[in-house]
Amino acid sequence: MIEQLSGELLHYPKLSLYAFHLCHDMALAEGERVEDADVIWQRFEEFGESLDILALKTCRQWLNIPEQQATIAFRELLSEELDRCLSFPFPEVEGKSDTPRRNGELYAVQLHDTYVADLTFRYPGTVSVAELTHLNPEGMLLPDRISASIGQTLVLFAKAVIAEESPSLATLRDLADRCLQALLTNAPLPVLPSYRAQGKLLGSPIFEYDNDAENPAQSCHILIWLDCHPDTATLEASGDYYHPLMDLLCYRSKIRFSYHQARTRYRDCRQLYHQLETLMKGLQTLPEDTAEKLTVLQDSLLKINPQAFTYASHIRDMEDQRTTMITNLKNYTTKLEALTTNIDGEQEFRFFQAFSHECRSKFLRQINTDLNYLRPGNALFGHCIATMRGIVEVEQAKMNNKQQQTNQDLQNEIQAVGVGIAAGAIVASNSALIFQPWKREREIFEFSFSWPFVGFIIALVISVFCSVGAWYWAKEGIKQGRFPFRDARERPSKKLKR
Repeated sequence: MIEQLSGELLHYPKLSLYAFHLCHDMALAEGERVEDADVIWQRFEEFGESLDILALKTCRQWLNIPEQQATIAFRELLSEELDRCLSFPFPEVEGKSDTPRRNGELYAVQLHDTYVADLTFRYPGTVSVAELTHLNPEGMLLPDRISASIGQTLVLFAKAVIAEESPSLATLRDLADRCLQALLTNAPLPVLPSYRAQGKLLGSPIFEYDNDAENPAQSCHILIWLDCHPDTATLEASGDYYHPLMDLLCYRSKIRFSYHQARTRYRDCRQLYHQLETLMKGLQTLPEDTAEKLTVLQDSLLKINPQAFTYASHIRDMEDQRTTMITNLKNYTTKLEALTTNIDGEQEFRFFQAFSHECRSKFLRQINTDLNYLRPGNALFGHCIATMRGIVEVEQAKMNNKQQQTNQDLQNEIQAVGVGIAAGAIVASNSALIFQPWKREREIFEFSFSWPFVGFIIALVISVFCSVGAWYWAKEGIKQGRFPFRDARERPSKKLKR
């Protein structure tokens, strides 16, 4: 297929990678960077190592990035010694002297909370379309190799060598398709980008290709801009369009990234909701035994409380992402108007405008729909937790009542045993009187008689009377807090009257 492209020529083609990587997060302290903030620069150094480009594999030494740096509207990151742009040539390939020379530049800025890197590879002369493969060597400028957290866009700018004086859009579109094919010759993408729309930038046609992947790590967004207007090259060299276009692409990536984050949180919530439904079904099959039932409910509460918190946190994150999308959509619209009205040349950005419409009609509407589905689940988590706690309280009360009844029975048994022991002690203490006769002599009639058991019975009655009296006295004393054996510290103090 490459041989079929070798006959078509391009003047001064350059392929620019606009990579957008998050460096700050509002969840972190002011000035603190995210953990993987330097990943984007590490990737570029790895490319420099792979391509044997010294300037690129040491690019971090030229970056002015303090450890503690708050978000900022705009700041160039490369040293002024380099004129804020790191330029480098590609090394010659041994044994291939006829291979066209390539050059490159790296330009980096911080845009609010995002690092924006522009890595450009270019040919300084005329090459065939097939040579575009070497501007993306081994597919290293594709999303899976760059690992830009927010996303990226590839922009190819070249002047086509076409015999026709005024080539038709169909002819240019066909050439753009072949340029895309050459750039993605070694692309390991699961879904290749396809044609989406076309417009005009600085008077020349620009074609958009995208694979519509939701995940930024798999999204491949490519713009192919063919110089077909006499003023395009001059206007492009002036660079007035550059920063508005960079900002526009950055806000576009931020919107898609926020949408991906919101959808990811939605799927996480759906999994938690499924787990909640499983727990609710388990409430209908609780064991009959109270102790086992309490154990199951307590285990369920230990599981569902963190899940409910996570569920609510995910909903909050979705609402934050929606707010972020609305803010970035406003910025996107502002930059699109600036690029359309404040830049010389003819501009026509129907595909950029279509994305703005898609954000409102699809992305934001989808998030609102997801939130409407999830909010009732948040209330259901609360009801489920309250129900479980209610059941636990009822079962715990039942168990406490049962325990109290058991304790009362035990106490009654102890009291009965105590009474029995006391009775036995009384009988034992008076047993000596059982066979001792009770004698009484009457002097008048001069006779005497003895009654067996009388002494014993009298002693027994007196002992029982004393025991009951002592029990009653002790009972009343305890009730009134005057039991003589209580700790003196527990007695109410009385003040002496003068």
